[in-house]
Amino acid sequence: MQANDPASAAAAQPVAGAPESAVADPPQAARSGPGLAVLLATVLLPFALAHFISYLYRTVNAVVYPDLAHDLGLAAGSLGLLTSAYFLTFAAAQLPIGVALDRFGPRKVQGPMLLVAAAGAVLFARAQSLGELVLARGMIGLGVAGSLMSAIKAGSLWLPQERLPLSTAILLAVGGMGAMASTTPMQWALGLTDWRGAFLALAAGTLLVSALIFGVVPEHPGQKTQTRLRDMVRTVGELYRAWSFWRLALYTLFAHATYMAVQGLWMAPWLRDVGHLARPQVAQVLFAGTVAMVAGSLFFGWITDAVQKYGFKPVLVCGTGTVLFLLFQLLMVLGPGTLAVHPLVVAVGFSFFGTATTMNYAIVAQSVPGHLTGRVSTSFNLLVFLLAFGVQWGLGLLITQWVPHQGQYPQAAYRAALGLNLLLQLPGIVLWLGFRPWRRDCRTRQG
Repeated sequence: MQANDPASAAAAQPVAGAPESAVADPPQAARSGPGLAVLLATVLLPFALAHFISYLYRTVNAVVYPDLAHDLGLAAGSLGLLTSAYFLTFAAAQLPIGVALDRFGPRKVQGPMLLVAAAGAVLFARAQSLGELVLARGMIGLGVAGSLMSAIKAGSLWLPQERLPLSTAILLAVGGMGAMASTTPMQWALGLTDWRGAFLALAAGTLLVSALIFGVVPEHPGQKTQTRLRDMVRTVGELYRAWSFWRLALYTLFAHATYMAVQGLWMAPWLRDVGHLARPQVAQVLFAGTVAMVAGSLFFGWITDAVQKYGFKPVLVCGTGTVLFLLFQLLMVLGPGTLAVHPLVVAVGFSFFGTATTMNYAIVAQSVPGHLTGRVSTSFNLLVFLLAFGVQWGLGLLITQWVPHQGQYPQAAYRAALGLNLLLQLPGIVLWLGFRPWRRDCRTRQG
């Protein structure tokens, strides 16, 4: 890798004082300990199921929103606030979670937090007002706020560092299955019960995953760091003052937030109002989109792992996929009728290429020593979810500037909201091009 390569420099020292040699050191467990199959079954699988639950909660409102809007009289702006409350509490918990992960380990953090999510799901099922729904949704977001970060932390403890992109992709794929469960399967479940009964079932499933983490995941033999919240704030301050960290974070930050905000809520109304699909068709298209999300997570994880053998950096794959993701957002802005593109194609492309933005989690995590991955990952996650909260709520506020007709908003509302949001993502692509991501590392080329 060239010494003057800005992407390499950004990946080398995003934390003040982090030695470059430490970045390349694999965790102790990578050199000894349980076999890979045992680690997959007892470490990655339980945390992957927690991420499954997290993603199911994140996206379930996309299917149940008509019932929520009908039962409680929610407009698009209120629905955006309700759904995005998940992102707000999720973001607020990131710094304390980063401290807890580095100090206590992922097992002792994730298990108890899922109990909070289960309590939030029960409250959501019993809510009678928008305020109660927002509170319950916030509790759910708080309870699952450590799901992905706990999984990444567990991977960094037990697996070689070079396997982080692939293991992260597997985790994201399992999360995608959670999103998949929130579409057609949830629509089917709503035929057996109402949205309240569905959330009670989700609470029971959350308790089960919590018990699995408590009962199956082993404690890592490595020494825990005695990090305090004050230390975490100082580390985050160092991260946020480092331009190298921002360069790694910013090129996908807005796109990633958009991916979560639209997929978690606004894709379904767009399919109904702009794509003119009936509710069962919307659920089917959302299901196809989540299948594409799982496939995309696995594909981008695999291709990232593969191209590194030939000297290409992960930032090349992540950024290229993000550019294609923006093109599918442009199709959403134009509308299916403009280029005669079926809404199914738009939703599948959006979901598949949107997963490329999530690969930046592994890129950022790889850029620091293993004992700092909890803090740097949650610092990055804080930015992502704060922005996702703003995007999801903001889109709703913009859409409600138009008057709905028979409960549906005109295409112009979505065109304006999604178009403005797309423009805000373009500077990230310019920043990515500044990395010169097409350059190869001569030290890792093969053949």
